[in-house]
Amino acid sequence: MDLRLTQSIKDSIKRALEQPNFFEKFKEEAEKISKLETIPDESYPVSTDLVEYVAKRLGIHFHEMIIGSGLYFAPKEAVVQDPKFLAYLDKLRTEQQERNYNKMVSGVITSEDQKFNLGIKPDELKEVKSHIATIFNILFSMAAVYVAVYKVSQSIFSDLGLQVLAALAGSFFIGTVEVILYSKYAYTATSQKKKSKNRKIATL
Repeated sequence: MDLRLTQSIKDSIKRALEQPNFFEKFKEEAEKISKLETIPDESYPVSTDLVEYVAKRLGIHFHEMIIGSGLYFAPKEAVVQDPKFLAYLDKLRTEQQERNYNKMVSGVITSEDQKFNLGIKPDELKEVKSHIATIFNILFSMAAVYVAVYKVSQSIFSDLGLQVLAALAGSFFIGTVEVILYSKYAYTATSQKKKSKNRKIATL
């Protein structure tokens, strides 16, 4: 463990060196410190063992010698960053900024979009297309059921009117069921979107 060198510790070490039979173990460090012209502005280390040894040789209490001193902590070396790594980080930042910008402007409607999409935003246009596709699917299901029921009713009823009525009833029944199911699905999806928007607004 090292202490911070002070002027009083330096002077004490210099006086101790002037005495004979200085312990060789600490002599090199002591001579190096005694040759310092001034105490560096940055903290300079001195071993605790050397300070204790000097205090004993001069008959000074250890706590008196370390007044104004304290523990020495070596300064952290500045880490030199690789220029290639810094350039790579800059590239990643630029790409991220471009992605954020593209995401921000993706919902903006240009004049061309307004001409072909009737002013509907891209995200809303997806929902419109989904609704249209669902409507066509429901109509297709009704037509398929109409044909199937009509074919089956031919073997049950000999009257053409009853065959048509049975086919229409089956067609409208399946259409009504699909409309009800899709309405529930659309209502649930819309409610979830509203909740997510409200949460985003609340967190801003």
